[in-house]
Amino acid sequence: MKIAKILNNNITIAVDDHGNDIIVMGCGVAYQKKHGDEVDESKIERIFTKSVSELGKKFEALLKEIPHEYLEAADHIINNAKLRLGKELTNNLYLSLTDHIYFAAQRNREGLEFRNRLLLETKMLYKDEFKAGMEAIEYLNERFFISLPEDEAAFLALHFVNASYGMHMNETLEITKIVQQIRTIIRNYYRIEFNEESLEYYRLMTHLKFFVQRMVTDKKQPSDNEDLQLLKMLSERYKSSYICMQRIMKFLEKEYNYLITPSEQLYLTIHIGRISNEFQSKE
Repeated sequence: MKIAKILNNNITIAVDDHGNDIIVMGCGVAYQKKHGDEVDESKIERIFTKSVSELGKKFEALLKEIPHEYLEAADHIINNAKLRLGKELTNNLYLSLTDHIYFAAQRNREGLEFRNRLLLETKMLYKDEFKAGMEAIEYLNERFFISLPEDEAAFLALHFVNASYGMHMNETLEITKIVQQIRTIIRNYYRIEFNEESLEYYRLMTHLKFFVQRMVTDKKQPSDNEDLQLLKMLSERYKSSYICMQRIMKFLEKEYNYLITPSEQLYLTIHIGRISNEFQSKE
């Protein structure tokens, strides 16, 4: 691959053997290089192959303002998050995370701290992502001699959530808020405190996150007559769970103008029934 444009000593836009534009990252990969030179593949640490023109412009703008060590820090954090979460994260995370941690560090040095109003919800709903966020905070505090609070770990956790599902931050914030609202309706209806370590709680939260994700992105599950028949049966057999689901349905329709399909009603009733059965069996 040959260098097409140097962004800085550690990032360059190159052309591969098939004539495709790629972004190459690596310590010193473009040092003392010029247009047309071969890329030293031994120095390559990461390659981006999608939306190169858009990413290249954003990288170029970012690097004019932010020191390279923050991009290195973001790369370290992302690699650690991938190992902890066991999943790939979208390339756009390199831009958004670098930008976030740089300004978080700047704010901290100036004595400005932003409270995260979704701290508790993020800790409850995205436990693994929050742990990865806490590890990132410890790393950043040590590397840059700052003292970021756990509020920032929650912000980073939501960045990981975005990158996992390919969503925008405003969608992730909306999903987190709505899931917490539904959780509160269930808790108040049954007057219970959830066992957050239980398998049924994990199943409920997983279902709610994907259900609300579909809601926010306006992708409803398809339904058929069989769903209606099963829903009728469940409404008679599990009246309490069905009534709780109806409260959620009315809330979402009133607050978000969202109509839950029979298929979504069905699965939501089932998961509510499981969590209520777990509580009742302990009682």
